[in-house]
Amino acid sequence: MLAALVPAYAIAILMPAGPDDGCPSPRQVNDALGAHLPAVVLPLGHAMGPTTLRLAVATDAGGAMRLDLTDPEGGPLLHRWLPAVEHSRGIDCAALAETAALIVERYWHEVGYDVAIEPPNPPPTTPPPPTPSPEKPVAKSTGKPIARPPETAAAEAPAPPPPPASPPPPLSPARTWIGAAGGERLGDAGTHEATVSIAFAVERSLWSRRIGLRLSAGADRGTTYRWTASPDVTDRATLREVPLRMGVYLSLPFGPGQIEPGLGVDLDVISAAVSDPSGTHTRLSAGPGGDAALAWSVRFRTNLYFRLIAAAGAEVPYRFVTTENQSPFWSTPRVYLDLGLELGFWFP
Repeated sequence: MLAALVPAYAIAILMPAGPDDGCPSPRQVNDALGAHLPAVVLPLGHAMGPTTLRLAVATDAGGAMRLDLTDPEGGPLLHRWLPAVEHSRGIDCAALAETAALIVERYWHEVGYDVAIEPPNPPPTTPPPPTPSPEKPVAKSTGKPIARPPETAAAEAPAPPPPPASPPPPLSPARTWIGAAGGERLGDAGTHEATVSIAFAVERSLWSRRIGLRLSAGADRGTTYRWTASPDVTDRATLREVPLRMGVYLSLPFGPGQIEPGLGVDLDVISAAVSDPSGTHTRLSAGPGGDAALAWSVRFRTNLYFRLIAAAGAEVPYRFVTTENQSPFWSTPRVYLDLGLELGFWFP
C-alpha cells in the first residue's frame, strides 16, 4: 500500500470579497500556493479547523503587496510588505500570486511545518511451518524409545516498529506591547488621585494558552499640605506617589480584541518633602500590596493598540503626621480601585 501524507496543519486563503476579486485574487493565490505545497492548501470557502493557518494577501493601487500569515488564534506568524514595482504593461497579478506562494513555501519549510509520512503497512508475517521432527530412535537392546527434550515453539515474528511521532507544532512568536497609560485611583475615605504611567508587556504561548507579563511605573501630580506649627511659622509638606506594578494575565479572545484577567503585586513609593524653618527634608516611604485586574485590549493592523484596565487592590497604608503634635494630615489608602486607559504600539 502507498504511503499516506497526514498534514498536521493546513492553510486557508482569506477572501475579503469574491474569489476572483483583487489583484492577485484569492483564486490565483490558492492555485499558486497549491502548486508549491500540494495537499496543504484548503479549497476556497472550506471550513477552518483548530489547526488552520490564515493567509491574507492584498495590494494597493500602486502595486505594493502585503502578506500576513496568522496562527489559528490570530497571532502573527509571517508578515511581508513588498514595495511596488514599475511594469510597462501594468501590474502582473499572476506574478504577484507566485511571489506570495514562494514566500509562504520558504517559511513553511524553514519553520518546520513539513508533514510526517506514515510508514506503509508491513506485510502480514506468518510463523514458519514447524520442522518435522525425526522419528524417535528405538533402542535395539530393549525396544524402548529413547527420551528426547520437548520441542521448542517456533519463535514469533517481531512486531513492526511504531510510526514516527509527528513533530510538535512550532511556538507562536512572542508579542510585545509598549504604551502610556492614564488613570484615576479611588481609595477608601474618599481619596482619589490622577496618575500617568509607562507600561511594558510581553505575551507567549504556553500550554496552548497565551500568558502575558506586564510591568508598569507611574507617578501622580503631587499634593501639598500646609499647617501652622506656631503663630509665626507655617510648615509645608509636598507628597508624591510613584506606583510600581508587576502582574501576570491570561489572554483570551473576546469580540474584536482579547480579555485579560490577571493578578499583580504592587509597591507604592511615596516621596515626602517637608519644609520647616530648619530647611527642606525629603524622605522616601513604601507600602506593599496586591491586586486583581481585568483588562480588555484591541490590536489594529497599524500596530497600534488600546487597553482598558480596572484593578481592585489592597496595600499596607502609610500615614504622615505633623512633627509638633503628631496629628495625621495624609494617609495612603488601605483599599483602592484603579481605572485607566492605555495607548501604545504592539509588535511584531
